[in-house]
Amino acid sequence: MIGFVMHFIDVILATILLLISSFFSQVEINEDILKYNQYIGQEAIEPYRVKSSMDEKIFPESITDNMKVEDYKMVYYNPWDAQYLSYLVVNYDESDYEAEVSRLKSYDSTDYIGYYGVTGFSKYELLAMSANDYNGFIYALTDGKGKIIYVELIFCNYYYDLDYSKYINVDYLPDGFDATVDNNYRKEKLGED
Repeated sequence: MIGFVMHFIDVILATILLLISSFFSQVEINEDILKYNQYIGQEAIEPYRVKSSMDEKIFPESITDNMKVEDYKMVYYNPWDAQYLSYLVVNYDESDYEAEVSRLKSYDSTDYIGYYGVTGFSKYELLAMSANDYNGFIYALTDGKGKIIYVELIFCNYYYDLDYSKYINVDYLPDGFDATVDNNYRKEKLGED
């Protein structure tokens, strides 16, 4: 009986600590392109380096002088588990664009259709995809006119704890993407249908 009571107290304390942690956790946002390598890629600082073992090689290794960066944002949130949302929009001149499209198309892309309700992309052409049925997506899109959009949506437990639509242009998201807490994909994976 004492063991049961002690276990019950441990569960209550752990729950209280998690609630306190989530209450005080803040969403971290970086929009300073000069700090890009601190948040993206092999040179990133902790806790931005590993990112649930997702492969960030789709993103450029670094920002170079010949890249016209139109937009950049990195969002990090960790109420219980680390979650990331990043995007980089670059306009390239013709030769750099062709080289980058070639690099991305040679990437060994993974299947992604059906994960989190995703049906494909209709607003942009998909160039490369690294998808994980549990942790999310890293991909690159193009408008076919020199612009490439790099995106990472990394989370766990089959949903985002944050309202991701507040932090990214919804045109950059895959069609049908739903990583809200009540998404059907999560319910199916957890047997809650």
